[in-house]
Amino acid sequence: MRSSARIHLLPFEEEPGEEFLLALHTSIEAYRIAFFLNQHCQTQFKRIEDIILKNQAASFAHFEWDNPLLDQKVCLFSNQYTSDEVQTQKNNTTLFDLPLRNQVSLFSEFKQVDFFIKSSRKELIQRLLKPLNSWNAVSMVYALSSSKMKNQLNLIFD
Repeated sequence: MRSSARIHLLPFEEEPGEEFLLALHTSIEAYRIAFFLNQHCQTQFKRIEDIILKNQAASFAHFEWDNPLLDQKVCLFSNQYTSDEVQTQKNNTTLFDLPLRNQVSLFSEFKQVDFFIKSSRKELIQRLLKPLNSWNAVSMVYALSSSKMKNQLNLIFD
């Protein structure tokens, strides 16, 4: 008995959605930014697994606010990682024993940016912009287009 069932394949191309970004310049820790946003913007940022760059042995703090009922997802992540290594060899040219400092940026073209907030919904980014601008602990906040990122694969965390 022969089956007359045919398989039909439909072409499917997923359009990459545009990501909206906020760039933050501040010297405070990521958990304090998440706490501030949770208090003043009715968000629920929670710490999740850090973003790890294995080729450079760096990890970046990562917070997420996810509301599946409203299809809202916002990520707060650091752009800077600093590690201090103890010098194994004595350097005779320095007066003090200073550790070797290694700084890595997730997006090297934006080395001066300390944190990013990312969402696919522009209205969520705009909702967070005003309270962050009024906070004295943040020196500068501005919107940034994801098209300016050279390596957009670093924006994919899932």
